[in-house]
Amino acid sequence: MNADQHVSQTENDGELSLEFLKKFVAYARATCAPRLCDAAKDKLLNNYVKMRNPETHENHARSKKMPMIPITIRQLEAIIRMSEALAKMELQPFALERHVDEAIRLFRVSTLAAAESGELAGIEGFMSNTDQSTFNRIENQLRKRFAIGTYVSEDLIVNEFVKQAYEESMVKKVIGYCVRRGLMIYKYQRKMLYRVK
Repeated sequence: MNADQHVSQTENDGELSLEFLKKFVAYARATCAPRLCDAAKDKLLNNYVKMRNPETHENHARSKKMPMIPITIRQLEAIIRMSEALAKMELQPFALERHVDEAIRLFRVSTLAAAESGELAGIEGFMSNTDQSTFNRIENQLRKRFAIGTYVSEDLIVNEFVKQAYEESMVKKVIGYCVRRGLMIYKYQRKMLYRVK
């Protein structure tokens, strides 16, 4: 099959063959190493400053109805790598502003999804100061009441904290956070929690 036949075949069925993709990726790796252009660097710098100082740009965020998400140096590096990878997919020598825009959009969407699912609960910067303080109080009380090596019903824990005027959703976030960190594990069809450490 010649190149014209290959192109027409991919246009007809709308998909690229696995073999073509493998060759394209190998070619892109071997020949293309895009870096941020000056305009893209400026755009990234401006967005980084806005994301690092959400209070300063709170009105701007409200006007766009996009929640502000704090950003770390590691996350900034990831956005740079994503921008360069997007440029590499197009075999471009430089990552342009549109690549930075898309990388930031992907960062926001993925981080918001993780925050909404509770995966970022307990991580400083992803809650208001009041919520973070409440979260820490619940976690500390939970550790004091629930000794290592003991079992307790999750419903019992939730009900006890709700009686103390804590929100049920926040108590469940703390429990989920403790389970993800390996401090507790679920037992007996997730009806009981066992304190590991």
